[in-house]
Amino acid sequence: MRLVPYAEDHRDLTLALESDPRVMGHLGGVSTPEVAERVHRWRVEAPARGDLFVGVVPDGATAPVGLLGVWRSEIGDDTVYELGAMILPDFQAQGVASGAFYLLLPQVRAAGITRLDSFPGVDNVASNAILQRIGFVRVGERDLDYEGRSLRCAHWTRDV
Repeated sequence: MRLVPYAEDHRDLTLALESDPRVMGHLGGVSTPEVAERVHRWRVEAPARGDLFVGVVPDGATAPVGLLGVWRSEIGDDTVYELGAMILPDFQAQGVASGAFYLLLPQVRAAGITRLDSFPGVDNVASNAILQRIGFVRVGERDLDYEGRSLRCAHWTRDV
């Protein structure tokens, strides 16, 4: 598996992820094409903000099948570095997200980030299980906004 910097030519990946009801089911439903385009632009511009977004290319594949990101978020009164992942359904439950996380860790450390937080939906069993498996600790729950939709999220954290 390898990671590639998220780039302009990953628009189709973002559109596929944001429009898939299985990927977006725990995030309040599929995004409109306009929202997906805005999300794509935000990811392309991530390096200028000091955020990380990478495409995940499994062994034998020629194009990314998902992405991981680490970005600054304001959660309550705290600034955190949030970890998120989206993987196309045909590649889920195969260790892609967790394997990519370990490949991303050196970049996270090189950016000077010492702690990651993640906020999957409380009912997103798969994402919560992956976070536990890769060493995150669940510290509570909170309501967060995702693209104008309120979501009840588990709060996970991990030192890097």
